[in-house]
Amino acid sequence: MVRNLRKEQAAETREKLLEAAKTLFAEKGYHATPVRAINRKIDKGDGILYHYFPGGKREILSVLLHESFEYKRNEIKLIHENIGAMTIRDALAAILNRMNELFISDLELIRIMFRENHLLESDETKQLSDFVQGQIHLLAGFLRRSHEKGEIKNLNFKLAARQFLSMGMQGRIGQAVGINLIDDDGDINKYTEDIIDFSLDLWKKP
Repeated sequence: MVRNLRKEQAAETREKLLEAAKTLFAEKGYHATPVRAINRKIDKGDGILYHYFPGGKREILSVLLHESFEYKRNEIKLIHENIGAMTIRDALAAILNRMNELFISDLELIRIMFRENHLLESDETKQLSDFVQGQIHLLAGFLRRSHEKGEIKNLNFKLAARQFLSMGMQGRIGQAVGINLIDDDGDINKYTEDIIDFSLDLWKKP
């Protein structure tokens, strides 16, 4: 029982360190955030970070990216597993809305990725590339099945998926960098509806 309690406390401290580092990296920048500041943000001594992350700040950044990609990948995959019985409009809305939820809940990490992209190592850029390509692959498969059911015309499903997801991402990227990249005064819900209407009109059977 004592061992389980210690494991829980260790897991909690590890998570607090990750969240503290993410917040400080987003606010101040990676290089402007000393290890001591991360430790102090969670009211711990100066050696605590290296106990959990021997590689220091760089290891923390790597873990933040990896865990974020894995979580988002699994969540979006789950959406695709549950949209088979939906209409194509409802399915597209479910995909975009869940993506919006996932990215708005992690704007700090998106800001870090834009600001510190020069720090990313090859395996981390590959993770990002694989994540994006994976989402395109999932949506292209959904569009292909929609065509087979007679819901949309035959088209380049991969390019259609890439276009749809790129338009969807613009709103969140703009929010992360502080620039409004969409119309409707930044109304993401209206923008989402417009993307779906535009895409369905583009894909409709003649």
